Amino acid sequence: GALAVSKMSKSMMIKIATAIVLIAVAVPPLVLGGIPLKILCAVIAVLAGYEIASLNKEKNKWLTAILNIAAIFAMVVAPVDQFVMVCAFYVTVLFAIVMFDETTTAEYAAYSFLISCLVGMALLGLNNLYTFHNGFLLTLYVAIACYGCDTGAYFFGVFRGKHKMIPRVSPHKTWEGSIGGYCTGALLSMLWGFCLCRDMMPAGMIIAGSLTLPLLAQLGDLSFSSIKRHFGIKDFGSIFPGHGGILDRIDSMIFCLLFFHALLVLGGLL
Repeated sequence: GALAVSKMSKSMMIKIATAIVLIAVAVPPLVLGGIPLKILCAVIAVLAGYEIASLNKEKNKWLTAILNIAAIFAMVVAPVDQFVMVCAFYVTVLFAIVMFDETTTAEYAAYSFLISCLVGMALLGLNNLYTFHNGFLLTLYVAIACYGCDTGAYFFGVFRGKHKMIPRVSPHKTWEGSIGGYCTGALLSMLWGFCLCRDMMPAGMIIAGSLTLPLLAQLGDLSFSSIKRHFGIKDFGSIFPGHGGILDRIDSMIFCLLFFHALLVLGGLL
């Protein structure tokens, strides 16, 4: 007990302080929508594009950073019928860089394409939530399922975690943390959904979302952990003390936004 508490104390305080600042910065644009939301998405795109370029250890990362950022922007703003064209142009330029720049590998190009597409589609999904009359409440529904799961998993893992989950991908994650996190995210989001989103989503979709989003949150977290392990890095960046980079902070949310967007489209709500 005492050891677990001391393990948490200092790093936990830094984590909490950074989280409070991040929430204070992110919430106003999410509440307001419109131009402030677009500015928030632009900041996320720029930070993510740079962090993706930083996976290449060589110094000349600015060209690929600009390319990644431009591709993410284009995925969000291009009309739906031009999305494939954006992806085709992006992957062509990436592999042209591979051909002419010996420090850029095909493997790096493939990962750049994959992560940029995930970020671009997640931001597109976020923007599309605001076509509803109260997109903020829907966005919070997804965020509660996602970060409720993250937070629950952290605390259940610290205080109850004994059985390692997938050590080769993420050495600290435990089954106790995973199950505790899932239950936390599912229950909190279901409460939020039934209390505040009933006029936007049918009951069946709230239940389906709440039961699946925490699973997607964990899949996103583990997927990005496997990418970090592959490239031999602890975090994608260091801009947020105690949290790493933007991709470390939104990895699970990316998968949740992708899935929830798809769920709304399948349900005929978008």
